[in-house]
Amino acid sequence: GRLAFDGSRHLYISIGGKNTYDKLHQLDTPFGKIHRVRDDGTVPEDNPFWVAPEERPAASTIHTVWSYGHRTGQGLDGHPTNGEIWNTEMGPRGGDEINHILEGQNYGWPLYTNGLDYNGEEISIGKDLGLDFPIEDTVLPVVDFTPAPAVSNFTFHHGTKFPEWRDDLLVGSLKASTLYRLRIENNRLVEQEKLITAFGRIRDVAMGDDGFVYVALEHNETGSLWRIVPE
Repeated sequence: GRLAFDGSRHLYISIGGKNTYDKLHQLDTPFGKIHRVRDDGTVPEDNPFWVAPEERPAASTIHTVWSYGHRTGQGLDGHPTNGEIWNTEMGPRGGDEINHILEGQNYGWPLYTNGLDYNGEEISIGKDLGLDFPIEDTVLPVVDFTPAPAVSNFTFHHGTKFPEWRDDLLVGSLKASTLYRLRIENNRLVEQEKLITAFGRIRDVAMGDDGFVYVALEHNETGSLWRIVPE
């Protein structure tokens, strides 16, 4: 999972759901969901599925759930200007996603995906589990990667060294070994650039306090930390 802050004293926590398919749409379980608490660990009562302590089942996490129907969240970050939460999510064979995370919303997995099963067949997990909700009741990805580059972590650019990249997403990938720069306007991808490619699996990308971009790469059995600077 990943952690992200929204700038308003809220902490968001992603928990994957790749192998817990039957629990992703059970709101009293933690799997396949993004959870929201305050930065002191208490739970806001304006969470979308809040249930008072005396009314909730033992071990239930329904009161922390912010969104659900997620597969494998690889990245989570708050927008540096408005605090809105976004994630990168790894699909099966295809269907890697960048999502705008909205309160109380269903992100569809495993009933809906643009990817295929690893054997090339249609994903049938959702139907096999008896899930039945229209695609109109789900939040579709803002960006779909098919074929899948195996997206990893990401960050919003908010440094001073590349001012033309302000608020763009910098997204790492494993299979594609590529660092992408994506510009999203009004929930729509309007520009895409490959900043690094073919040097190694990109595990992480982060902004430094010095305004530069730092990238963690994996090379077979070793790795390196890179700093991206202007020419």
